Amino acid sequence: ALYYGNHSLLQGLELKQDEATALAQTFWETIDAALPEWALVRKKQLSAQEMRRDFIHSHGIALHALGRVGNAILRETAKPAQWKKRLMPLKDVDWTRSNTDWEGRAIVGGRVSKSHQNVTLTVNYLRKRLGLELSPEEQRVEDAYLRGDA
Repeated sequence: ALYYGNHSLLQGLELKQDEATALAQTFWETIDAALPEWALVRKKQLSAQEMRRDFIHSHGIALHALGRVGNAILRETAKPAQWKKRLMPLKDVDWTRSNTDWEGRAIVGGRVSKSHQNVTLTVNYLRKRLGLELSPEEQRVEDAYLRGDA
């Protein structure tokens, strides 16, 4: 899951290996700061199993989507202070599986789905929460979802 998240994050960015490694580490540390449940798992106040049961942000679909959203932000600005600030609204996202916003996007029939379409719909949701425009392909998938064609 982290492979796909990092691959999506760094895709198309012309960086040397050490720069890419440092950027990915800083990016995921910034994400970590926006998701308090990750710290609870590290402190053993919440089990990894409980987190995966109750939240989607530790599932492959969310890591992949976060990488894609991060890539879009990094293409707008390489300045850490600016892109880190752009990610802060992630702390206000309701990442619980019970959040009905995820149904049809990240969750289908009560199960997390990592199909290409579901990843894109999850990216779209996060892009909107961060005030980012959708690409033409993302808009096409979103329109189909909203029409009920998805």
